[in-house]
Amino acid sequence: MNEPPLKLKFTIGEASKILDIPVDTLRYYDKIGLLLPRNRDTNKYRYYDLEQFDLLITIRMLRAMDISIEQITTLLAADSLINIRELISGKQKEIDRQIDYLKHLSNKLRVLGQQFDQFKNEETIELVQTPSYWVLLTDSIMESGDPKLGSKVQQQMRNVNCHQEWLPFCHIISIVSADNLIAGNYHTYLNNGILSTFPMEGDSGIFRKLEPQYCARKYLVIHRDGYDEMDDHYEKMKAFISKRGLKIAGNSLEINLFNQYDKHYIEINIPVEEQD
Repeated sequence: MNEPPLKLKFTIGEASKILDIPVDTLRYYDKIGLLLPRNRDTNKYRYYDLEQFDLLITIRMLRAMDISIEQITTLLAADSLINIRELISGKQKEIDRQIDYLKHLSNKLRVLGQQFDQFKNEETIELVQTPSYWVLLTDSIMESGDPKLGSKVQQQMRNVNCHQEWLPFCHIISIVSADNLIAGNYHTYLNNGILSTFPMEGDSGIFRKLEPQYCARKYLVIHRDGYDEMDDHYEKMKAFISKRGLKIAGNSLEINLFNQYDKHYIEINIPVEEQD
């Protein structure tokens, strides 16, 4: 029994089905000169040969790497692998950065879910070891008389060297000094700023790392203009600390975790240590 002859050319429709590339895409490649069918019959039907299948697979691989048509044209016309090696190296670094970002995003979502669960019972106060944080601190917005404070903060933000992936991992923070906590001055802020849960080691000149601390922690919800509502929460936290034979050992960190139009969801951490 004779074997059927090997098919050496394929219509645009056949090439589309075999390689799963839309016909419109193949026509576009033809139009811009990226890949012209080598054979056309008297009816002007396009035909691709097996060698062009290899080229189409190469083009599809490069497009999957998000390489532009213009770059692909240059790469295909080159007479060496120098450019493609450099491009692949750059793409690998970019993908590694994206993977790192997605890992942090996944962890952020997990932690946020746990934090949001805490708002089910605002009476809960717990002793915890905080994670590492990176903070960009400014003078207190409410206490500072510097009219250029906003511009200075903007300049600091522009000086951040890290890729902008850190932005989804940040929160607005306020800091109350230990002395003001003890005195009951809960709305006299030492600093405001930005807290990042994304590692910012490369920007140590702008962001300062807060090492893990042993803290009393409370989650609370206040209304948009209801910052006086925090007084009662602070009083309860101080009573909790005293009852357990502890004392305030540092500045309070208020983290604004989530905002709605009429509500703020806040986490408060007060460093504590054993009484002398």
